Amino acid sequence: MKAGRIKTKSAKVPFNPEEIMLRADTLFRGEQSKDLQAVIAEKIEELQRYDVLAMDRVVAILMWGRSGSLLLASYLDGHEDVMMLPESCGQRLYEFAERYQLLPLRDKLFAYAAFESHYPRFFDGEFAISRTQYYAAVQAILEFYGSWPPDFLDSRRAFFLFVHIAYNLALGRRPASSHPLVVYAQHMLDDGVARSLVEDFPRAKFLHTVRDPLTTCDGVFHNHFKFAEGHAPSHSVIPIIPYTALSCLINRDRPHSGMESRTRTIRFEDLHCDPAETMRDISDWLGLAYRTTLLDSTFNGIPYVVTRDGKAWSGARLEQIQRHSWYLSPKDRALLYALLYENFTDWNYPCPKIFRHAIVRLAVFVSLLLVPMKMEIVAARAVFKRRMLPALRHGDVPPAITSLLGIALCRLKIVWRLASAFVRRFAYRTTLLQVDNKKRALERRDVDALVKGNGTPCGGS
Repeated sequence: MKAGRIKTKSAKVPFNPEEIMLRADTLFRGEQSKDLQAVIAEKIEELQRYDVLAMDRVVAILMWGRSGSLLLASYLDGHEDVMMLPESCGQRLYEFAERYQLLPLRDKLFAYAAFESHYPRFFDGEFAISRTQYYAAVQAILEFYGSWPPDFLDSRRAFFLFVHIAYNLALGRRPASSHPLVVYAQHMLDDGVARSLVEDFPRAKFLHTVRDPLTTCDGVFHNHFKFAEGHAPSHSVIPIIPYTALSCLINRDRPHSGMESRTRTIRFEDLHCDPAETMRDISDWLGLAYRTTLLDSTFNGIPYVVTRDGKAWSGARLEQIQRHSWYLSPKDRALLYALLYENFTDWNYPCPKIFRHAIVRLAVFVSLLLVPMKMEIVAARAVFKRRMLPALRHGDVPPAITSLLGIALCRLKIVWRLASAFVRRFAYRTTLLQVDNKKRALERRDVDALVKGNGTPCGGS
């Protein structure tokens, strides 16, 4: 793939340019009939505060499974020299720019807001902004920058910046400097996106969040499985979830190709057990003045509240650093210790010392590879109860056979993925994300009591 080219996922983006513009026209139909000249004039006044050509500071945030990438972004939200889109609203900016590159800037800015019901989600949800304010902001941008060279206005860089500026104007925020840092929620590891970002912003940096591998694997499976049980057809989606959980571990624990020197890695646990020192380190690396607002978990200035298992919280929560592996048996944990030994040791997560011996890792991996994991059994049981058993009761054999073949195929895919990953890691020592392992003088009593037995130690970022 050539530098700067993005692999677009057409199945997720079914709209041609005419369809996406029809969606945009429908979305903003009410605003087109309003007299917004006074609002537009106010936003033109605000635009004079931005030095668009000098806006070259961007940091992309990426996740390793469920590893706190949203939490990290939410800590940066309240800084006066930061501009960002909330949650995952900016995740598909480069995919959109690639697919609709021939649209003029006006159409891109309106169409991105209508891209999908979930990506972006500008005008509904907990962090919704005013549709009218966004419409006026886009009109102000088009009027204020209308005489600028078309080569710039039609560029990918201009689209990226003006989406953020239009959103910021609609939100009513005023950055402290004329060239604020743009926090870009990339989330997914994609070398093509990274190359494009660096082409557009040569000073771009990348922040990866990582987490205890056992907890990450367990959490990804749990999240996808619960969602699929409530929303997706079990016979087609649920069997593949264990494969998805393992792929998150195997595929995304590396820096972008060629981006090692501009990459930093943050442990999820440090965002919870030592957020002040962690955010101080991050702000220094990003060239931001440290502010106590970096300890507030917000989007659009509104607390980012996480609700799980009947409990709700915002920001740091020590209970979150506990290791959990509800969907991993002792055999599964041994398999992951053998496969991801370097991840555990390099990132300072507990791992039995016996796995430091290569022969032990090899023996454990070979002996356990062909035995289905607990995640697979849980998924297969769900498919049997929801799909196969009802079909058999009605004498409808083909769907039951199809589901059984799907489970078998997923088992083969998991074996192949694990085996190929082990060979690559064991034989070729592939490059991992590196964390800052400097030790901090932390107060450990409460944390140690909390994670005693099977927890994750704090320290190191």
